Amino acid sequence: MAWKILIGVILMFPMEFVSGQSLTSTSASFAEPTAYPVFNGKDFIYYFCGTEGHQNGSLTASSSGGTVTFSWEKYSAGSFSYYSNETGSTSSLTGLGDGCYRVSFTDNGVIVQFRAWVINGWIAAASSIINSNCQSFNLQGSASGATYSYADLSTNQLITLNPGYKYIWTSNNLPVSTLQNPIIYQPPTKNTIYQLQVTDRAGCTESSQVTYQSIVAKANFTWTTTQPGETNYTLPEAPLTVNFVNSSENADPDKYEWFFFKDHAIIVKEGAGGAKVDSIMAQSTTANPAYTYESSGSYMVKLVAVKQTTGYTCRDTFYLKDPIVIDTSLVKVAPAFTPNGDGINDVLTIKTRSLESLDFIVFNRWGRMVHHYNKNGFIPEDSVLAAWDGKINGKLASPGVYFYVVNALGRDGKRRRKKGFTELVY
Repeated sequence: MAWKILIGVILMFPMEFVSGQSLTSTSASFAEPTAYPVFNGKDFIYYFCGTEGHQNGSLTASSSGGTVTFSWEKYSAGSFSYYSNETGSTSSLTGLGDGCYRVSFTDNGVIVQFRAWVINGWIAAASSIINSNCQSFNLQGSASGATYSYADLSTNQLITLNPGYKYIWTSNNLPVSTLQNPIIYQPPTKNTIYQLQVTDRAGCTESSQVTYQSIVAKANFTWTTTQPGETNYTLPEAPLTVNFVNSSENADPDKYEWFFFKDHAIIVKEGAGGAKVDSIMAQSTTANPAYTYESSGSYMVKLVAVKQTTGYTCRDTFYLKDPIVIDTSLVKVAPAFTPNGDGINDVLTIKTRSLESLDFIVFNRWGRMVHHYNKNGFIPEDSVLAAWDGKINGKLASPGVYFYVVNALGRDGKRRRKKGFTELVY
């Protein structure tokens, strides 16, 4: 008797044949050869996937084309016994339970005999979540199913096959893990469904899903300011009011903790020689605070978002990637102006950046003061008020060269003094 394995692509499975006769199954989920410990021979095992208790096995025996009588037997307790008979060129059995089936027939004077094992497979899958805490949680997968076994036809020794369960976890159609019980770190901030698919050696599959109830928060924020930008300056100036936009996820709205740090240079200076430094300048528990930086410098901000549930208080911290940098002080007076009413360069402007106070005086050529502006608590908008409109007592001043003196204190602690000439031109 010759043996041969035919490998197909679609609904084609290994078959036993002799000179055109065969025993096969086209509806099996999977097929593999036996490995009898003692019995001298090899048969095919056909697996049929379904639900627990099903009997979906099917086998088809074929002659070389002529009409024959197919005698079917089933193996039990060490011997084969009658199962059924059928006449024709083919004979198909369906609804078969687990076991070994043997078919015999005489074809063209030759006695032909085939055997095959039928196993009805099924899987039950379950999923759960344990050990959920602020850092991680465990996905738990389990599976049970049909016992995959057959017997040695010489000794009746039972051979049990490992079902070979394979586990695949996904979420939102994205792969998560191929471990049976993976640990998920950095838990999501939203309630999330995890799907488990289990596959066995026969290709039988079953799925289960479990929902993770989030107990964690994710801190995040951005910042904006309404201070107008200027073409020649990339940094904002002091005082600067910053509006913080909280975009944290799953946090309790009444448990935010904001930390506004001192200027980096001050922290370094205070910590010189290993001294202990209180680096926090201010704090807030408002969800979306606004904070005004009064001085030049480089400032970091930290947000702690909190999610409190029974048994856990989970915190997440977010730092700005880049510090808020506020420009140093500056004073600059225009070299000339033309108060002719054309709307272009009509006033003597004094350009300022990050000033705490400003004293600005303009003198004519005889030393008479023609303009004076002084203010403590200077803010950027005051630059407009500090400008000279070219008038003395409401009348346009004479064209010519004027002398100015500036005495200012910057919000970086630096004294800015400047003297020079400017020209009034019509």
